[in-house]
Parts: sequence; C-alpha cells; structure tokens
Amino acid sequence: MLLKHGPVRGIRSGRIRWSLNSQSVCYRLGDTLIDTGPPSGWRTIRRFVKEEHARQPIRKIIVTHHHEDHAGNAGRLQNLLDVPVFAPSECIDRLADGFSMELYRYIVWGRPSRVQAHPLPDQISVGFGHELQKVPAPGHADDMVCLYEAKRGWLFSADLYITARPQYLRYDEDLEQLVASLRRVRELSLDTVFCGHQGIVEHGARAIKRKLHYLVSLCARACALREAGQSSEKIRDELLGNEGLLYYVSRGDFAKQRLIDACLDGSRETPGRLAWQRAA
Repeated sequence: MLLKHGPVRGIRSGRIRWSLNSQSVCYRLGDTLIDTGPPSGWRTIRRFVKEEHARQPIRKIIVTHHHEDHAGNAGRLQNLLDVPVFAPSECIDRLADGFSMELYRYIVWGRPSRVQAHPLPDQISVGFGHELQKVPAPGHADDMVCLYEAKRGWLFSADLYITARPQYLRYDEDLEQLVASLRRVRELSLDTVFCGHQGIVEHGARAIKRKLHYLVSLCARACALREAGQSSEKIRDELLGNEGLLYYVSRGDFAKQRLIDACLDGSRETPGRLAWQRAA
C-alpha cells in the first residue's frame, strides 16, 4: 500500500494483512530511505525501492532501531543500491552480528539481513533541502531514535507512537523511558507524524499528547486501585481486561499484565521513579 504526503512517499509491507502492528512502513524523503521493512515483506519493499530509485536515485538509508520490522532488509537494500546505511550507534553491533529473536518474530517478520552501518549523526541532510535531526527515543527499544524535520514539523517516529492507547508492554520495553521520550517529542513543533506502523498521522502533536496522557492516566488509575487493596491481576482485569490473543501468540512477550506491573513499579519511591508520573 503506497502512502503519500507532500514529497514523502511510503510503503506498508508485512505478512499478516489484518494486523496493524505486524505491518511496517518505510518512507522515502529526498534521496533517503527511512527504515527498510521486515524480511517477510521483501518483495513489496524491493519493488517500491526499485521504482523510487528509478524516479530519483536513493543515495542513503537510515534505520531508526535494530528491530527486524524496521532494519530487516537493510543488508539486502545496501547490496541492491550500493549505498551507505546509517543507524544509531547503540545498534550498529546488533545489525552487524545479529541478535536473538523469539519464534513468533521469525514467523511474522522473518530473519533480518546483516549490515555494516555507519553511526547516524545528530543532523543529516537527506537531499532536496531537507535536514533530519536525530531525537533519542528509547522505551520501545533501547537504541531507538526518531527523525525530526524542523522546517516542516515532520516526525518520523519509528515505534514511538503506534497507537494512542497501548494495551500491552513487551518484556524488553521500558515504560519510564517511553514516557520520557514522549515528553521529549512533545516539546517539538509537530505537524505530521510518520509512524512506523500506523502510517501518516495528521495533527501529530495532538496524537503524541493523547498517548502521553493515556499512559500517565493509566498509571494513576492503577496506583489508586492498588491503594484500595486490589491485586495487580485484578487491576489488569479492570483497566485492560483479560490477556488477549496477542499474549498467547507471542507466548507472553506482549502482555497486559506487564504494562500494569510497570505502572505500579513506577510509583515506588526509588530515585528517578516519581518524575515520569507527573500529569501529562
């Protein structure tokens, strides 16, 4: 599925069509490809990239983090186009050496190609007068960044947004860092968010604030229920409901209980743990 917004063009790819989160979007701005999609979507990505390259040469690739649905085709595309790949310095070794994955990730997204990437600078020209600023955005992944085009108010948000009302937290996600990243991005002058899964999100500032408010409010409600004597399992049932199909398909990697437990853990009076629960 081709996406367009001004000079930005994108393609959605992935194996399971009915699941929003299983499909990823890579974007083209100027002479640069931002993210490379999952290996399971290689044929779609290759066709899109070949057509884009024929229209106007692609001269570089940027990946926002190491996950296979964003960097999975980086090595293949580097070989196809003979262009450099840039990535956050924290994930360069993972891209070059590989990393462990759960079985469901192989099934849904496939095995990523390996690639030798260059460290992504704080500011990078992507051609046609566009400059992208690197914005650290850990939480979903410890090496994730967003890319900000200040002149247009555009944010290539990787997996920072995805949905305004998340129901699950993965085992390697950090809720405190996620909230801090949303707060960091909230301070930018935003117009449009280019989400790595949702696609083009108009009124981007409003969308980011909505997600931030939801997470802070969820934590406040969870803590209030605990103070009233509820167990964490009962709190999950009341606020998010029982674990759904995604929990079982991922063998517990995606869990509602983990999100609730992270909310409750964030309320403990340990250094640095209370600040992120301020009102959004």
